Amino acid sequence: MKKYLFFLFLIISFTSQAQNISGKVCFEKDKTPVQFASVGLVRLPDSTMTTGVITLTDGGYLLQKVKPGNYFVKASFVGYKPSGRKVVVEAGSGDIKVDTIYLAESIASLNEVTVVGERLKGKEMVDRTLYAIPPVIAKSANNGYDILKRIPQVTVDFQNNVTLNGSSNFIIQVDGRQRDKEFLAKLLPSDIESIEVVSNPSGKYEGNIDGVINIVLKKEARYGMNGNASLNIKPFNKPTTTATGSLDYSMGKISFYITGFTITQKLDIKSITRSDFTMADSTSSLAGGGGIKVTSTSINTGFDYYMNEKNNLSFNYSYKPISQNVDLLSQTFLYKNSNPLNTISSITNTGLKSNESSFSLFYKKTFKKPIQEFTAETNYYMFRSTDGNDFTNKRYLYNQDSVLSTYARNEYNVNDRNYFSTKLNYVQPIGMSAKIEAGYQLYYQNLSYNFIINKEESNNLFNYAEFRNSVYGGITLNLKKVGIQAMLRVEDSHIKADSVSHPNYACFLPSANFQYKFSASHNLKFTYNRRINRPGIYDMNPYYKIGQNYDISQGNPDLKPDYRDRLQLTYTWNFGSNFFSPYIYQEYFTDKVGRRYQVVVSPVTKALTTITKPFNLMSGYESGGGFNAMLWYININARIFQGHYNAYSGDLITIPAVNYFSYSLTSYAFAQLDKNKKTTAYVFLSYNGVSVNAQSKTYSMPFYGVGLQKQLKNHSLGVFWLLPFSTNVNLTRTETTTPAFNSTNTVGFNVSNYFYFDRLGYFL
Repeated sequence: MKKYLFFLFLIISFTSQAQNISGKVCFEKDKTPVQFASVGLVRLPDSTMTTGVITLTDGGYLLQKVKPGNYFVKASFVGYKPSGRKVVVEAGSGDIKVDTIYLAESIASLNEVTVVGERLKGKEMVDRTLYAIPPVIAKSANNGYDILKRIPQVTVDFQNNVTLNGSSNFIIQVDGRQRDKEFLAKLLPSDIESIEVVSNPSGKYEGNIDGVINIVLKKEARYGMNGNASLNIKPFNKPTTTATGSLDYSMGKISFYITGFTITQKLDIKSITRSDFTMADSTSSLAGGGGIKVTSTSINTGFDYYMNEKNNLSFNYSYKPISQNVDLLSQTFLYKNSNPLNTISSITNTGLKSNESSFSLFYKKTFKKPIQEFTAETNYYMFRSTDGNDFTNKRYLYNQDSVLSTYARNEYNVNDRNYFSTKLNYVQPIGMSAKIEAGYQLYYQNLSYNFIINKEESNNLFNYAEFRNSVYGGITLNLKKVGIQAMLRVEDSHIKADSVSHPNYACFLPSANFQYKFSASHNLKFTYNRRINRPGIYDMNPYYKIGQNYDISQGNPDLKPDYRDRLQLTYTWNFGSNFFSPYIYQEYFTDKVGRRYQVVVSPVTKALTTITKPFNLMSGYESGGGFNAMLWYININARIFQGHYNAYSGDLITIPAVNYFSYSLTSYAFAQLDKNKKTTAYVFLSYNGVSVNAQSKTYSMPFYGVGLQKQLKNHSLGVFWLLPFSTNVNLTRTETTTPAFNSTNTVGFNVSNYFYFDRLGYFL
C-alpha cells in the first residue's frame, strides 16, 4: 500500500510542477488583437520548439502544462515581424500571465502573405479563409462594399450587387450576426479587422445556402457620433439615382445605429419573341418596346450592447419596400403555313409591389475557456407582395384595320409569407487544437396566395405551412499540418398544405473538410457537402397566369425539395504578394426543379399556345474547375464546367438527356494613379455563362465598365461608365426546344451614355 501511495505522490508532484502560460498578441500600431497568429514556446538556451498554438479571436493564447525551465514565447503573423517575451517557469509557482506581445508590420515577411503592404493578408483555415485588412487598404476604401472588392472569391458589381464564387445564394454576417447586404454601406473600413469567407458551409448554417461572408469588427470601444452618406446619379437617358446613408452613436458599451438605402432605376427595354409550333406549322413573332422603373428602399436600425467582456446583446430591425413597373407596347404577327394570318396589338402593364420587415435578437456569451461560447438568435420575418398583369389585345386581319376581336385581362396576385426562427449554438473546446459544436434550430413559416382575375373575387386561395426542427453537431481539429472538420445537420419538416404529394420529410445534410498544410504558403483542402433547395414562394402558386401572347404559366404546389452533393479539391498558393487558388469539383443533382413546356389549346382563343410549369424533373451531374486569385492588383474569379441532365419521362411527356458546356468570369482590377494613393482607376468585367434548364438555355451578355475615384479628405468623388460606346444591347437570350414547340426570346435595354457619378462623405 505504501508503495502505491509513493507512486501517487510522485504523479501529483510531477503534475503540480507543470504550469499554464497565457497572454495576448496585438498589433503595435493600433493595439487591436491579432487573431490566428502563431504562438510558439521555445526552450532556452537550445532554442528547441516545445509546443505551439494559434491565437483566438480576442488575440489570446494558452500554453498548457509547461514544465519548469527558461522559455521564449514567440508570436508571428503574416506580414509582421516576429516578436516575443522571455518566461521563466519555476517549480511550484502558479499559472503565468505574460505581458502583451506587440507585432509591427514588415513588408519583407512573406510567410502566408496574400498581399504585402497595400494588399490583403490571407490565411487558410480548415473551415474558412481569413483575410486581415491592413490600414492602407482601409484608408483607400469608402465602405464595406469597397473592402469586399479586394477579397478573392467575392465580386461586387457597379450597382453593389455581391456574389460569392459566382453565387448570390449566401448570407452576410457582421460579428456572427446575420445582416442585409445594404448594411455594408454603414461599415467604416477603419472599423473592419478581418473578413472570413466560408465557401463550404457546415451544418451550423441553413441547409440551402452556398456560402457565408463574416465581417469581423475591431473590439475597441467607441464614443460619439459617426456617419456617412453617398449619392450616385446616372443623369443621362432615363436617370437613375442611388443614395445611402448611416448614422451611429456610441457610448462605449452600447451603440445605436440607423442605415438607409434607396435606388430608383429607369431603363428603356425591348423584347423579341419568335415561337414555332412545329406540329401545326404555325408561327408567332412578337416585337415590343417600353420602359421599366424599379424603386427599392432598405432601412436597418438597432443597437449593439456589450454588457461586459463575456456577454453581448444585439437587436436589429429592417424594412424593405420594393416597387417595379413595366410598360410594353408590342405587335405580334401570326403565320399559318408560312402565310401571314393575323396581327395582335398589345398594351401590357406588369406591376409588383412588396414590402418585407424583420426583427432579430442576438445574444452571445463567452466563458473562461478560450473559444467556449454560447449564442442564441431569434428572427421574425414578414413579407407581403402584390403583383398584377394587366393587358389588352386587339386582333386584326393581317395588313388590315378591321378588328376581329378584343381581349382584356387583369390578374392580381397577393402573396404573404411569415416565418419565425430560433437558433441555439454551443462551442466547447477540447484542449487548444480541437472543438466540438452543436446546436438546435426551430423554424416555422406560413405562406398564402390569393389570385384574383378581372377584379372578381374567386376561391383561389392557397395556404402552406411548414414546421421544421433542425439539430446539428460536429468536431473541428486544427493540428500543425492537418485540419479536419466533420458535421451533420438533420432537418425534419412537417407540412400542412392544400395540395402537397409528400407533406412531411426528413433530410440528412453532412459536410466535411480536410486540410493539409504543406508550408506557410501552400495549402490543400478537400471538401464535401450536401445541400437542399426548397421550392420558392412563386414556384408554388397553383393558379394560371396568361401572358400577352396567350401563353400560360402555372406554379406547382406539389414540388419537393431538391438536393445537391458537391466534392471539391482546392489548392492555395501564396507567392510574393499574390494569392492564387485553383480548384476542381464534381457536383451531383437530385430532383432539381426545372420548367416543363407543353403545347395546349388556349382557353381564350382556342388556338395552340404553351403552358409552363415547374417539376422535379432534372437529375444529373456537373464537373469543372476554376480559380480565385488576387494577382497584383487584379481580383479575378474564373470557372469552366460541363454537365449532364438525365432523360425524364412523365405523364404524356418525355424530355431527352441534355449535355451542356459553359464558363464564367468576373474580375475587378484597380490601380493607384498617384503617390498619395488618393486616385484610383478600376475596370469591372462579368460574364455568367449559360444557364441550362430542362428544355431551355439562357445566354447572358458580358458586362464591363471603367471607373475613376478620387479621395478628398473625408470625401470621395467618382465616375463609372458601363459598356462604353454601346447603345442597344441584348441582356439575355433564351432558347426553348421541345418536340412540338420551339422559341427564342431576347430581352435588351438601351445603355447609351450609361455614366454613374458618385460622391461619398464621412462626418462626425
